Amino acid sequence: MEDLNIQPPRGANRLLAFFCKTEYLEDIQGDLEEEYILKHQKGPLKALLWYYWQVIRLFRPGLTKSSKINHLIPTNGSMFRNHLIVAIRNLWKYKSGTAINIIGLSTGICAFILIALFIQDELSYDQHHVHADNTYRLTVKNIDKNGELSRHWAFASAGHAQRLKADYPEITHATRFYAWAFPDIQIGDKVFPSEQVVFADKDVFDVFTFPFILGNAESAFREIKSIVLTEQSAIRLFGNDWRNDDILGKTIQITRDANKASFVVSGVMEDMPENQHFHFEYLAPIEFLEPVFGEGMNNVTGNYNWLTYLRLQEGTDPRRIEQYKDDFFDKYVGLFENGIPAKKAYDFELQPLLSIHLNSHLEGEIESNGSLQQVYIFGTVGILLLVVACINYMNLATSHFSRRTKEVGVRKAIGAQKSSLIQQFLTESLMVNLLSFPVAIMLTWLALPYLNDFMEKQLTFNMLENRELLLGLILLLVMVAIISGSYPALFLSRINLIQALKGEAAINSNKWNFRSWLITFQYAVTIGLLFTLAVIEGQMKFIQNSDPGYRKDQILHLSMSRNIRNLDVFKNELLSHPAIHKATYASRVPTGRLADNWNSAFFNDQTAVETTFRLPFILADEDFLETFEIELVAGKNFTAAMEMSTDSVGYYLVNRAAAKALGFDDPEDIVGRKLSYGNYDDHTYKAGRILGVTEDFHFESLHSEITPMVILKGDWNMRTICMQISPGDVQSALAHVEETWTKFDPINSPEYQFMDDLFDQQYQAEERLSTMIKVFTVIAVLIGCLGLIGMVGFIIDTRYKEIGIRKVLGASVFSIISMIGQRFLILIGIGCLVALPTSYFFISGWLDGFVYHINIGLLLVILPAVATLVLTLITISYQTLKASLINPVECLKDE
Repeated sequence: MEDLNIQPPRGANRLLAFFCKTEYLEDIQGDLEEEYILKHQKGPLKALLWYYWQVIRLFRPGLTKSSKINHLIPTNGSMFRNHLIVAIRNLWKYKSGTAINIIGLSTGICAFILIALFIQDELSYDQHHVHADNTYRLTVKNIDKNGELSRHWAFASAGHAQRLKADYPEITHATRFYAWAFPDIQIGDKVFPSEQVVFADKDVFDVFTFPFILGNAESAFREIKSIVLTEQSAIRLFGNDWRNDDILGKTIQITRDANKASFVVSGVMEDMPENQHFHFEYLAPIEFLEPVFGEGMNNVTGNYNWLTYLRLQEGTDPRRIEQYKDDFFDKYVGLFENGIPAKKAYDFELQPLLSIHLNSHLEGEIESNGSLQQVYIFGTVGILLLVVACINYMNLATSHFSRRTKEVGVRKAIGAQKSSLIQQFLTESLMVNLLSFPVAIMLTWLALPYLNDFMEKQLTFNMLENRELLLGLILLLVMVAIISGSYPALFLSRINLIQALKGEAAINSNKWNFRSWLITFQYAVTIGLLFTLAVIEGQMKFIQNSDPGYRKDQILHLSMSRNIRNLDVFKNELLSHPAIHKATYASRVPTGRLADNWNSAFFNDQTAVETTFRLPFILADEDFLETFEIELVAGKNFTAAMEMSTDSVGYYLVNRAAAKALGFDDPEDIVGRKLSYGNYDDHTYKAGRILGVTEDFHFESLHSEITPMVILKGDWNMRTICMQISPGDVQSALAHVEETWTKFDPINSPEYQFMDDLFDQQYQAEERLSTMIKVFTVIAVLIGCLGLIGMVGFIIDTRYKEIGIRKVLGASVFSIISMIGQRFLILIGIGCLVALPTSYFFISGWLDGFVYHINIGLLLVILPAVATLVLTLITISYQTLKASLINPVECLKDE
């Protein structure tokens, strides 16, 4: 009785009944049920899994029912050979149509492959690290007095890593990276200036995966003065045959300013892969820096120069660490001197390692990151271009196949099944795809070097080494063949026998059908791309034509060297050249970031009131405004005699935005007012007075709003010198700069750029996007024009006799052209209605990334439609004009 209550799983029985042939089903189910009851007594779960596994194993030829799909696959070798021969004959017979199809498909496939390679690379960043899923970067937030985010830093303070690791057991490993200001490396008599030496904790090799060529991770940091090289730096220091020189244990000297130390080579790692969000060439133990920084190594506020990473226990939610941040700052900082808790001013966040490259654009990013938005845009466009190429083929193939109605009729009359006809047309589609793919691959190989140069990447297209790529291409071939070939094959196989034998057109070119929607989709993609391109180009032109508030042309930006001590003498030497008119020192210059900020208070009469907004600063000398031609709207400029460090008093210039933020609409009213800034607060040093007010200028890019700022008259931390150069004698001036530099610093080479180049670099991502959209648009237009040529030819063929009759009845050339072209006008109109609102939604989000941007006016909306219309008219003009001038006798001679 107990066995009667044991029933096999219903789901498995339903699956078996679905695919198993009826004549075998009852016997198979009976045998399985008997075995299932026996196994159920030993264990229900094992019996259940066994039953499902047996059902799955039965899914094999001979037991499965035949399906409609099976009839579409030729099983007879001679039949397939016949289909192949007929396909080759037809492709050769209609050579122009075949060529159009191959060019359109291969172009779309090539664009898709290139975009797929780019996206694959962008998504692969930092994936090679074994513990990437459990690794997080510690980022620090500064909170202003109103409780709002002031700055979000990619770096942390020196003490964060070790204190967090000690306090929270969920953190198994912690490491910091500290770049030691590009010291010089010396081996014997050879000096290598400004090398990229980075110091890190011993946990670095447990957090990140750095494969070693020589040495190993366990012994790499055994000594405080050890140093690990990358393969590239080993070649640079020891030559190409470094592997044969046994460089482990060799000594190199590192020099920075007056500090010198000898380090021993303890290992050589592989070069950092390109798809990693940071890169360096030398790695040394961070313990070496502890005597240099002293107690500063324990700070958890300020000095954000320590790139910090934490590895958490498997499965740990990073929010568990973040929820204790208030306790953390209470424990290690407590209250500031003004009584404000540190937890009100500081915050931190754990950023997943795998999300940094595409999602992080914080202050002080060690390298430029990618953009998830850009990946979405390129991915969408790549798919659209592939779909457009498939649609183009579907339209042309349907038009081409419809001319073969008599062939279809004869085949049906002698007994051809619908499945046989589908097989024939699918074979032809597969042949076109097989011809298109080698062309697409060849185009990809040719285009890839240009894409790498443009995107500054090292993408490779090696199908033998990249299995994912090979599998993806095979799947892409199958998918494109099915998508592009299914509709034409199914469409033509349904033609009525009588209609086919009469040779009547399979498609009524006047009738609104599925193909009309496909053409509309093509138009929508083209119009959408043209609209997007018009808006991006309009914004880029707006940026180039906008006045940033300072002079950017003919200004040379030169990064200073720590070896140049006497700044005044160096500046005067540069100014001795007749082509160099003006020069100025500054800590930061326009096109940079306003990252430096001190506490400030404004004096109302004798009372100091703390400012409620962020007031960042730069240091500059008395020639800053004149060199950059920044307007002084009130007060006076600095003088050479003013020195904050020697006078122990503050000298300030503020911009108009700062004056307004402090409550003064008229800049004249704030001149002479007292301002406390940083240590110049009447406690450490004397608070200064505002000497003058400058006009607002775009220190940062147009992505950011003009913010209040203060310029300090400084004589320290001057990182750059900028010179105004006459346009007619640039080369001579540059030669003088290099010669002067060599006199003052014979070790390092000068690094200079023109300000207009630095200005353009702020919008490099947008320029790349604009160029890529141009390329995509050209591809979409090319594919669309190829399709139009084929479509117009088909329309003229199907209405050939109608055109002759209209000519006999007196129709003009213009009326014939209108008859053929009016259908395309309707399709363009519908394409506009679909594309413009969709594109507007997405491009508006892109424009919102700029505080200052263009407004999308009527002209930008009309322009894509007009451009599409003109392109359509140009493409179809020759064939329509030829058709309108045809002799009616030629059309009607068979009647």
